[in-house]
Amino acid sequence: MNHDKNAAIKSAVVFLSLVCALNAPAHANDFSSFFEGSDKSSMADLVNGLRSGGATVPDPKAPTPEPTQPQTGNNELLHFWEDLKSDVFDDICKDIEIPIDAGFDIASIGGVEGKFKRYMKQYPDNKIAVIDEVGVRLDGGHTATDLLNIAGNSFNIGFNGRLEGKSVVVRKTEESKYCKNLLKLADLRKVKTILPINDKRIREMGVNEIWKFPAVLRAGISGGIGAAVQPWATVSFSLGTSREMKPSVTLFRMDENRLRLRIRLDRIHVKSAAASAGTSFDAGMLGLPEAENFLMKELNKTVVKEFNKYLALKFGLSHTRAKGKKMLLEFIIDPKDPAQVSRLVEFLRGDLSIIKRLIEMGVRFNDFSDMDDNAAGQAALQDVTEVAGDSLGLNSTFAGSNHFNSSSNGMNFMLPIAVHSESSTGQRYDRYQTMGGEEVLHVHNASKNQSVSNINIPIVGKIFKHNTNQNFYVVNYEDKSGKVSDAAVVYQRYEGYIKHNERDAGGMVENMNEILKFAGMQGNGTNKDFVVDVNALFPRLDPANATEVDEWGDPVLDTKRYKSAIMSFSLVFTQKAVNSILVAPAITVMRAVLNVMEGLDREILEKVRHLFKMDSKGKVDYDWKAASKILRDYERQDDNFDPLSIVNSFCTNASRIIADIASVRAEGDQKARAERLSRVLGGKGKSRVGYENMLQVLIQLVDVKDIYAKMDVKTDKRIKGEENIANSYSMYNNNLQAGYGEQLGQANSLRDRFADPSVLSD
Repeated sequence: MNHDKNAAIKSAVVFLSLVCALNAPAHANDFSSFFEGSDKSSMADLVNGLRSGGATVPDPKAPTPEPTQPQTGNNELLHFWEDLKSDVFDDICKDIEIPIDAGFDIASIGGVEGKFKRYMKQYPDNKIAVIDEVGVRLDGGHTATDLLNIAGNSFNIGFNGRLEGKSVVVRKTEESKYCKNLLKLADLRKVKTILPINDKRIREMGVNEIWKFPAVLRAGISGGIGAAVQPWATVSFSLGTSREMKPSVTLFRMDENRLRLRIRLDRIHVKSAAASAGTSFDAGMLGLPEAENFLMKELNKTVVKEFNKYLALKFGLSHTRAKGKKMLLEFIIDPKDPAQVSRLVEFLRGDLSIIKRLIEMGVRFNDFSDMDDNAAGQAALQDVTEVAGDSLGLNSTFAGSNHFNSSSNGMNFMLPIAVHSESSTGQRYDRYQTMGGEEVLHVHNASKNQSVSNINIPIVGKIFKHNTNQNFYVVNYEDKSGKVSDAAVVYQRYEGYIKHNERDAGGMVENMNEILKFAGMQGNGTNKDFVVDVNALFPRLDPANATEVDEWGDPVLDTKRYKSAIMSFSLVFTQKAVNSILVAPAITVMRAVLNVMEGLDREILEKVRHLFKMDSKGKVDYDWKAASKILRDYERQDDNFDPLSIVNSFCTNASRIIADIASVRAEGDQKARAERLSRVLGGKGKSRVGYENMLQVLIQLVDVKDIYAKMDVKTDKRIKGEENIANSYSMYNNNLQAGYGEQLGQANSLRDRFADPSVLSD
């Protein structure tokens, strides 16, 4: 009894000391953050390389397919891919995992719970990875109940804290099918963990093998209230705030002669609010006797949760705000050099002392503000780099910091079995600085993500799925004197399907063609020289060979269902291209808006386009009496169709888009201008037009010499006799393509590595 009591007291003391460190006041030696990065000055190279588009530029060429390069190191793509593949019925062997629970104590911590599991994940190139994960966790918390009682519904507040650590070993195999890896999954003789760390085990790491030891120290407070409006339906509301520290260390065997060590420490403060309404699963819904309630009482609770996950009707809204700091150090070690490996082992030696070392290093990182100058950031980076370098006896190959703040809104809707839809929109600001870099990089980000799945079956999973992630990045750099550059813009889109046909797969490319065809047209038609030939990429059957017709007499073509299809699309506007957009005459913007209209709307507007006029503020108007006479033949008494409504809507939309561009131009400095541009691109301007629809207009206002686009398309058809597609296309400026493709890759890598690594990356 005394032993248990002493262990509990020891755990509480450790937990409280960690929470106190987390919430200590900010000062020069405060807990700060490590982040991921890439080669030095890569983001600065991006911006500097886009200032003018080059003095000599060859003629743009139509896109031609090239084999895609392996993208297993693209963290952003891996995150998207893992999300697309999660919860889907993919392979009968996919979700097999081997959990082994084992409680044990670590003397330096006390009361730590350890768990082991082995499972599989698939890379975008279809190769399978076997993952060994050993977790440790220390919980502490208290819930205060019945603080407020409303009609029998109590408002509860919880105080919680948790320290979580993991040993994660990722080993990529040469297999592309889950079932062929079952023997490796079951062979527990080959379980790998980071611990114990020694020279021999590090030298024996395989190429592409990843060792990760991430930890999360979390403290938070949350409150919520729920009410049952029917026995089977509830509504709820919750609020919460939490602080997290996420120290981590990773090892990645790049090749036989290079081992990459990354040290990170992230600190983040999150505030959130959520409201939801929905039903809960009841065994009686399946016709089981209520008295027995077999599922609820006898089956494993996880089974009930699984049924509730797919059979409940749910609708929820959420809002989240986050602010944080990150830092990352990177070292390249020669695994064949005994001295370097020995120093690495000494640095990493111990159980959870790895976390302690990271915390000790973190407090040396000055808690400078995102408003501080270049010199303050460099001094802070220099201090912590020297500490780590002295411990390892090596110079870092990268050191950098990132300050960020963000806000996002989410929506979740589930109709049992039929559909599950999740969507989110957000705005984010990042300040990046690298050790020895000449510039501080400012990035404003607008994001829009959606995931829709259909036929969602308990236990089995989601049968059909379609995910789309869109991001605009508005990039400025700030030199040592504090001067901020003009902005460059990157549009990034990831889209993917699970269990859809070639029409949907081709539709991803067609949607991007609807942007590409307008490049540089200044409101005058389209140019298909830059679009990808979808018919060649996804050939359809000859209509003459169709054996059926639909109700309109059109041939019904057979469709082929693919296991998966994924597309990555990047469109870059140089600083010169962005300036061309901001100074474009209002009349040209109006023509560009008209140029994207289609069908009957376009026909009506062409009839009266000579009547459009514009005032000094860019507001579009027209002579409605003259227009009414011209469009009289379009009036339909049977359905009260008024062609002037089309004209009125066009004038309103064109005026608001013109005003949005003018609002960016009117901002007083480049930082404010970049933030405003990000909001307009994300659909937060007066026009409420953003993403693809706004791109169709803006891409017309630039010279194609000042933009660059790249598209990668990949399929996993699993159709006998058909080859998979794995093509890459580069469009527009070939001069930028030659010099900028590498810069774009470096910039994407830097941004990727600032984000939390996916399961399959370091």
